[in-house]
Amino acid sequence: MKSAVLIAITIVLIATGCKTINPGEIGLKIVRGKLQPENYTQGRHRTGFGTHYVKFSTRIKELSVKLTLPTREGMEAKVDLTLLYHIKPEALRDIYLTLGTKYENELILNNFSAQARETCLNYGAMDLMMQRDSLEKSIFDNLTTDIGHYGFIIDQVLVRYIDVPDEIDRAIEKKVLSEQHVKQQEIEIQAQQRVTEATIEKERKEMEFAAEKKRLEKQSSIEQDRLQENYALEKQKLEAERSLIEAQSAKKAKDLENSTITTMSIKLKTVEVLQALANSPNTKIIITDGKTPLTLREPKE
Repeated sequence: MKSAVLIAITIVLIATGCKTINPGEIGLKIVRGKLQPENYTQGRHRTGFGTHYVKFSTRIKELSVKLTLPTREGMEAKVDLTLLYHIKPEALRDIYLTLGTKYENELILNNFSAQARETCLNYGAMDLMMQRDSLEKSIFDNLTTDIGHYGFIIDQVLVRYIDVPDEIDRAIEKKVLSEQHVKQQEIEIQAQQRVTEATIEKERKEMEFAAEKKRLEKQSSIEQDRLQENYALEKQKLEAERSLIEAQSAKKAKDLENSTITTMSIKLKTVEVLQALANSPNTKIIITDGKTPLTLREPKE
């Protein structure tokens, strides 16, 4: 029985002699009022007499506020803002030594509200509704400048809701309608411009087609004239060649005829001479081969 009690007491002492650091947390160890130089990450860490741990979350934190902010015209707008931020782990010791553990209300929230108020003074009520992205970026940049050097990282500033006076709503609605009308006119003008450009392009292509057609027709006409001229020249050339061939043929025929007539004349003349010799009282000796002209010799007395 005593053993069981001792074991239980030992377990309790061991359990109470450790401090758990959860994931997403960093702990600082303080021993007898002195901050130790080491940062403690997730896990169980032993404690002792006069020792305790201060834990800080390194996760992204969300801080939301609802503020009534003045605008440039002096009107008031109800704005619902959300801030997302986290701690730099390496800056944890400086944050603790400088700001302690209540930094969110004393530093983050106060600066967030002040920057939102100061930034809204640069915007008109209508601009708050129309330029929400610009408003978020302006608060983000100014807040980063104000508290970033302490060891905080601003992740995002969100404007979730803006409520402005009714006259501003009506002015915004009128402006939106006017912009829509202008946009519609721009669309119509652009559409008309596209139609005009298409018509001009069509006319240009038709003119180019007509010019090309005319050029091809002219070129075809020139080509036909050239072909006709070549044909006429070729025809004349062929006619000349035919006439030359006819003339040459006629000449050859004439020459042949003349040659034939001359040969026949010689033969006839030969026959006549022979007849004359035959009738002559003188005795003659005629020597011939039957082809060449006769050779006449008188016998010697």
